[in-house]
Amino acid sequence: MIIFGRKSKARIVEDGRFEKRRCPECGKTAVFREVLVKHDYHVFFVVSLFETESRKYGCDKCGSVMDLDDTLDPELGEKERSLQAAIAAKEAQVAAKQRQLEQKLAREREAAREADRAKGVEDELAAMKKRLGID
Repeated sequence: MIIFGRKSKARIVEDGRFEKRRCPECGKTAVFREVLVKHDYHVFFVVSLFETESRKYGCDKCGSVMDLDDTLDPELGEKERSLQAAIAAKEAQVAAKQRQLEQKLAREREAAREADRAKGVEDELAAMKKRLGID
């Protein structure tokens, strides 16, 4: 008979990501901090076979560790909702200005191409006049 086992440890990542979410385990809105989860697989509790590491997020309230996708949207107060709306509006403004800048640069590039084409035609016409002896 062979006895297999697994030991898991989770530690907070220094300077890791964090996000305010609602925990499905305890139901509270809390900060979820990035943690490094290390699994050690062994035989007879002595011989280590291999280790795996993954990054997950831990709830500050109850300590549950899970993927951020498994958490729920936080319950936000009026001030936080208005702040998020202001951030979303600012991001929309920045995106609109970025699109305008890209369109302006595209128009400038097209105008430069047209000028190059026109100059090329004028140079070709001047060369033909010169060969024909027309001034």
